[in-house]
Amino acid sequence: MITNRLKRYLYRVGGGSPAQGQQGLTLIECLVAIIIVGLVASAIAPALVISVATRVQSQKAEQALELAQSEIDRVRLLVERSEANTSNLPPSTTITGTNPDSRVAEVAGPDYGTPVASATTAFQTRSATLNGNQFAVQVYRTPGKFVGSVPVTFGMGVRVYDYDAVLTGSGSLAKDPAALRMVNGVGQRARRPLVALYTTVTVGEGRDSLCQYIKHLDTTASVPTGCF
Repeated sequence: MITNRLKRYLYRVGGGSPAQGQQGLTLIECLVAIIIVGLVASAIAPALVISVATRVQSQKAEQALELAQSEIDRVRLLVERSEANTSNLPPSTTITGTNPDSRVAEVAGPDYGTPVASATTAFQTRSATLNGNQFAVQVYRTPGKFVGSVPVTFGMGVRVYDYDAVLTGSGSLAKDPAALRMVNGVGQRARRPLVALYTTVTVGEGRDSLCQYIKHLDTTASVPTGCF
């Protein structure tokens, strides 16, 4: 009877049965649980790192494309408004050989060094920030065809690099875009541009634009009647 009374007392005090009050984990069981948790964490950690790094790279590539396209749109707008001249267009660089305007992608990458506020050469980069991410932008053009300081046609290139990629090193960075694949760090964007866009900008509204463009492409070509 005393034993039964003791059991009932323990049940009321412990909030359950006496057997429940005696339940728990031993030290060995705790160690086993810790080891299992550690093994699971070490197995999924690399996948999490790769997932985060790849997502960051994709986000930066999208923003880099937006920056590059906006730069091309800016120059095209200047040309369409007849406001473009040698002072507000990107720096020029020489491309030897035939048809330089169509070979704008052959221009070397920018020199290493801190981006500047306003580039004065084709091999400097300027800094740009979008949604909290910093980039280094190389913008340049071919000499093209100008009448005085007014453009007729020229090739244009825009390459957008990760900001940190241009800070340290010697020589010039790579010109071919980074492969956007799964990475566990910075990947190829440590040296290659996230985005590279190339285009030809041509004035089409001027009275003599077509004649000047034909002469620029081939000085010996026949031109329409009325050209001079």
